[in-house]
Amino acid sequence: MDTVTLVRDPETTATAPATPAAEAVPLTFTGVRGDFFSLVLAGGLLQLVTVGFYRFWLVTDIRRHLWRNTRLGPDTLEYTGTARELLVGFLTALAVLAPLYVLYFLAGIAAEEAEAFASVPLLLVLYVFGHYAAFRARRYRLSRTALRGLRFWMTGSGFAYAGRAAIWDLATVLTLGLAYPWRAAALERYRMRRTHFGDLAGDFVGTGGRLFLRGIWMWLVVMVAIGASGAALVGLQSERVLGELSTEAVAGLSALAVMLALLLLVPLWPLFRATELRWRLEGVRFGPVSLHSTLRRRTVLGCYAAALGISSLIGSAGGVLFGTAAVVMKDQFEGLGTGTAPGQLAAITVTAVIYLLVLVGFGIIKRVFVDRGVWAAVVQSTTVVGASALDHVKAAGAAAGSLGEGLADALDVGAV
Repeated sequence: MDTVTLVRDPETTATAPATPAAEAVPLTFTGVRGDFFSLVLAGGLLQLVTVGFYRFWLVTDIRRHLWRNTRLGPDTLEYTGTARELLVGFLTALAVLAPLYVLYFLAGIAAEEAEAFASVPLLLVLYVFGHYAAFRARRYRLSRTALRGLRFWMTGSGFAYAGRAAIWDLATVLTLGLAYPWRAAALERYRMRRTHFGDLAGDFVGTGGRLFLRGIWMWLVVMVAIGASGAALVGLQSERVLGELSTEAVAGLSALAVMLALLLLVPLWPLFRATELRWRLEGVRFGPVSLHSTLRRRTVLGCYAAALGISSLIGSAGGVLFGTAAVVMKDQFEGLGTGTAPGQLAAITVTAVIYLLVLVGFGIIKRVFVDRGVWAAVVQSTTVVGASALDHVKAAGAAAGSLGEGLADALDVGAV
């Protein structure tokens, strides 16, 4: 959860009657999609021009937009983090990770006979650092989030969390994913019991059993799809051995079997994400304050479907542009294979520009329809129960450093 500060709206407060705080207050989202699109479009183009350097300012602007348009009654959230903090945290994280890569390189030279396993220690270290970074990034964002001028904050050890996460990940792999609900409950409980809003302590009461019952049918679908595709591949290989099918036919049918399995599994991710998001929200506690969610799976699925459909159009447009460029600059593109055409630099430049524009387009669509879309859906479907207890919260806690956010960024395990 990104850092947000909740600020009382003076105009709304001035006109509102002086009544006691309601026990149940719905959250509302007031952001306009067009404004957000303009923000991420400009930010995406600036990222392209600055070779990605502008991303720290873009992430900060996105968080501020989402936070300040999230309302609890007359109050709005406010993000107090800065792009400079993100940049410093990222550079610090690179300084921390750089020696690991140097040691890995030197170890690979010293043990050439074990070259096949040389990357394993580095991957394990980065894996642990990924969990550590995710925990510390959450800690940073919470400490930059405030409600009515009171910050959220978090304690706890990032390495202790990483150790727990690693053990639960192993259990999840060994059980073919069946342990995931209990993993999610245990880790969320660890995080929430170290999360505070002012002097109000957090907790998590969601159980792995409840998430398991809500999502078991999805696990069964995944197992059936994997089993069916595996059986199809084995059968096709048997036909090839018996000479009934050619190698080319087996390759084509195998690819078709895998593609059908993937198409079956694609909708399951947004469905499961919606299920898990609602489960997590309903398990959150801050003293007597709880959350009630009516988030629907089809709403989240619609966000992902819109992103996938528009991204497909962008990819097709990129293909058309590339094809047009290849026809118009036929001589230059033919020179790429032989390396003799004097205009091949122009062909490389055009290809790179089209490729980067398509990537920027994908990023914009993802942020508009998935990041913002799911955020708005979650906010609009959530009600804060026992909200009157928030009136008696006192300030507490301190701001966390940005190293965790930088590590999460460097390891690509960050959030919006």
